[in-house]
Amino acid sequence: MTALNHISGLPCLVLRLFLLLGIPGASSQELEVLQTPGPVSISTGETLTLNCTLIGSAVQGGTRWYKGWNRNQTPIYTAKGVPSLWVSRVAAGSDTDFTIRISHIRPEDAGTYYCVKFRIQAGEEREYKSGEGTEVFVTTPPSQPWISPPPGRVEPGASVAFNCTSAGFSPPAITVTWLKDGRGLSARQPVVLFSGVRISHKVTSTVDVRLSEMDVKSQLTCQIQHSTLKAPLQQTFLLGDVLRVPPRVQVETTSPPPPIQLNAIVTITCSVDGFYPNDVSLVWMENGKETGQGKTNPVTQDSAGLFSLKSFLEVNATEQRNFTVFTCQVMHDSQPPVKERLTLKIGVQPEGYENGSSLGPEERKMSVLLLCIFLNKCAAFLIPVCLFLRKKTWQDSSGTYRKKSG
Repeated sequence: MTALNHISGLPCLVLRLFLLLGIPGASSQELEVLQTPGPVSISTGETLTLNCTLIGSAVQGGTRWYKGWNRNQTPIYTAKGVPSLWVSRVAAGSDTDFTIRISHIRPEDAGTYYCVKFRIQAGEEREYKSGEGTEVFVTTPPSQPWISPPPGRVEPGASVAFNCTSAGFSPPAITVTWLKDGRGLSARQPVVLFSGVRISHKVTSTVDVRLSEMDVKSQLTCQIQHSTLKAPLQQTFLLGDVLRVPPRVQVETTSPPPPIQLNAIVTITCSVDGFYPNDVSLVWMENGKETGQGKTNPVTQDSAGLFSLKSFLEVNATEQRNFTVFTCQVMHDSQPPVKERLTLKIGVQPEGYENGSSLGPEERKMSVLLLCIFLNKCAAFLIPVCLFLRKKTWQDSSGTYRKKSG
C-alpha cells in the first residue's frame, strides 16, 4: 500500500473521532459516504485498501462496493453476498466503517471504485448515497523481453531485422534500447499496443543490423526500462545463430613438390577455411567418381569463432593417372556444394605441359621463331653450295673447262 493511500484515510478517521466524542448535532446530520480521495497507485500482486466511512444519521439498508457507475453489475463487496477469496472487510460488524481490502491486485483491477449506501423503501433496497469514488492505478512491470530473429540464416553483408517484444505493463511509458556488444544502435520507433485503458500494454521495437563474418560471436541486447523496475530488463541474442559464413576451399599437392615423378606417392590437400556454423561434410572425387580414400582432420575454431578443417588424399602417381582430375567437394549448412579441382601432372615436365606438349604458348612461339632463323641461315649456306656442285657436275660431263670470255 502506498503512502498516498494511508494519508488519504486521515479525513475519515477525523470524522469518526468527531462522532465518538459525541459533539452535539453530529448524530442528527444527513448521512454522508466518505471515501479515500484518489488517485491511488498500486503494483500488481499487492493488496489494495479502500476506505469508506458513513457519517450522519443511520439509514436502514446495506452498503456495497462497485467498480464503475453500473449498479446492475455484481458488486465488488456486499455483506449479503458470498464471501470472496480476494475481497474482505477490515472492520467486520461495524455500522459505519466499510473499508475493504482487495488482495493480489491484477492489471484489470484498475478503475474507479464507489462505496454505495442503499436504503429500504417499500420493501426494496434503492441507492441512497454514493461516495465520490476512488480512482485506482495499477502499475505492472514489463514482462521479460523476447527477441525474435529472422527465419533461417543469412550470409555476411545482409541487413537483418530483429524484433523485441514486451507485454503486460502499465502505465504505457516504456523505453526500449538496443545494444550490439555494449554499443548503442539506432532503432525504429517502438509500437505500443493498448489493450485497455490503464490495464495492459504491449510494446514492439525493431532494429536493423548489417551482419559481417566477424559477428559470429557478437551479442545483440534488447533493454527495457520502466517506472516499475528497479533495474532494466534485458534479453540477449547471439548473432551467430542467424549467420552463415561460406567456406573458402583450396586444393593443392603438398608432397612431393612438383614436378611429380612417375610412381611417386602424392599427397593432395584440401583446405576448408573460415566457415560457420560447424555443419560441414567433405567428399573426394577422382575424375568425377567418389573415392573414400581421404583422411580428414578434426575441425578447429579460431578466436573469431570461424571453423576450418583439412583433408588429405594419397595417390600413386602411375602413368594411367597422368592428367587425372581430383575434386574436393564441400557441403556446408545444406547449401549447394563448393567444389575445387586439381589436375595431376606426372613426369619431369616443365610447367604448362598439356596434351603431350612440353612447351607453353609463349615458348612455342619462340621455338618457331628460332627455327625460322635457323632455316634462313641454312638456306644462305646451302644455296652457294648447290650452285657450286651444279657447276662442277657440268664441267665433268663435258670433259673440258671453258673459261668465260671477257
